[in-house]
Amino acid sequence: MKKIIGILIICTLLSACGGRMSKKKSLDHTLYQYAKVMRWADYNAAMTFFSPDMTATNKPSTTDVERIKQFGVSSYVASPILPGDTENQIKQDVQLKLYNLHTKREKVIIDRQVWEYDDDKKVWLLLSGLPKLTR
Repeated sequence: MKKIIGILIICTLLSACGGRMSKKKSLDHTLYQYAKVMRWADYNAAMTFFSPDMTATNKPSTTDVERIKQFGVSSYVASPILPGDTENQIKQDVQLKLYNLHTKREKVIIDRQVWEYDDDKKVWLLLSGLPKLTR
């Protein structure tokens, strides 16, 4: 009888942890996929990761999109993730080395990403927008 109760308690604890694990796996998968499209400088695909609730200051204008399309990506180095302002938010700094397709000059920027988990859709969405070329 004690073994059955012990097994039930362990199963309950494992099932409670399952939601967190899938959320973490989802984050890892999302960050990997986003890094992949950024490394290929596929900015249109990168915008599919954006949150529909993105603030107006982070939402890229047509000019911003056309400007960043003038750059290729030669390096994408992500820092470890940090907790965000809420439980469903994380922050990550990424060092990007961009080269201008016309002048071939390289530019190094830090992209300060803010990601938020959407509990309804079960996906991580980017709140911070495209990398800022000027700071």
